Amino acid sequence: MATLAASLLALVVPARADWPDRPVRIVVPYGPGGGVDSFARPIAQRLTEQTGQSFVIDNRAGAGGTIGVLNAARAAPDGYTLLAGGVHQPMAEALYPQRGYRIDTDFIPIGITAVVPNVLVVNPSAGLTDLPTLLRRAREKPGELTYCSSGNGTSQHIIAEIFLRDTGLKIVHVPYRSTAPAMNDLVAGVCPMMFDGMGTSASQLHGGRLRALALTSARRSPLFPEIPTMKEAGGPEMDAGTWYALWAPAGTPPAIVERLRAEVRRAVAAPETARLWAQQGAEPGNVPDDRLDAFMREETARWTGEVKALGLRAE
Repeated sequence: MATLAASLLALVVPARADWPDRPVRIVVPYGPGGGVDSFARPIAQRLTEQTGQSFVIDNRAGAGGTIGVLNAARAAPDGYTLLAGGVHQPMAEALYPQRGYRIDTDFIPIGITAVVPNVLVVNPSAGLTDLPTLLRRAREKPGELTYCSSGNGTSQHIIAEIFLRDTGLKIVHVPYRSTAPAMNDLVAGVCPMMFDGMGTSASQLHGGRLRALALTSARRSPLFPEIPTMKEAGGPEMDAGTWYALWAPAGTPPAIVERLRAEVRRAVAAPETARLWAQQGAEPGNVPDDRLDAFMREETARWTGEVKALGLRAE
């Protein structure tokens, strides 16, 4: 029986030396225009150029990203389906207990592609000129201010709730279906504020359409040195940034995993990638290959604990 099973597995996931010899699908479990999508597409383009095969983005949004992740988890582990995601995936572990997969056991991490600080951004017309002004208004009129996010259970939502817990403020959450419509309404002044990844806010900050009040990280960004940390701005001490990554389904042949990791390292190190990352306020990921599994376990444990402590549930 064991021999038969091994033979069948070999038929399903052959470790071909000529990988890739056909297009590779990268599942993005969120809509176009969000942080995961914005950081996955340049990597897909670089991998296409490096390997001579197409790496195609497949956006499969829904249920806080879990629909797309489950689709990737069920794919054949043959190197032709990858998952693009980030810190959002460990966060989903406690929010969606019936999601049908575990990010730390059903996937193999390929690489951390980018790291960005999260930033509290406001529409300039909201009159929230700095963090003390926001804190004062929220305390004087609890529940009057709102903040938008890309949806319930997303990193924007969870990081905002950590801020509210640590300040004792009451600010109403307005969830959207993805980052793009939330950002559109923020820029239009429909909602006054958002805790966003720098990747999607950077261009709005450069254009003066948004104002940054504070980073939710422990240190300032070398790419935006003028933006204070939350503690420096007069708020609670926070260390909640966003990282982005690629995974392959568990069972992907080691030779393909090794090749993927090398190609992703090369893509991240490319000058064109560095230029794009800098425009989005991002730095390249620097977790070495032999630390990737431990990093994912640690992040999953950390964010599972945070979500449970906040008492958040998927809606």
